[in-house]
Amino acid sequence: MDRQLKGNREKNMEPVVKTKNVGRAESILRSIIGVILIIFAFFIEGILRWVVGLIGVVFILTAIFGY
Repeated sequence: MDRQLKGNREKNMEPVVKTKNVGRAESILRSIIGVILIIFAFFIEGILRWVVGLIGVVFILTAIFGY
């Protein structure tokens, strides 16, 4: 039994490599769309202005961090 636990501990100690979900082309596209949405936010009135601006920021952040 101790032998099985030792084997499991060794397997769990392997380094975990995180991979990005977003490719380079998609990241560039998200950045462009995010910038466009933020620019539109300056020309829109009311609550929609903030919604469009926040969506633009989210697009840019996901492009930068790759999620």
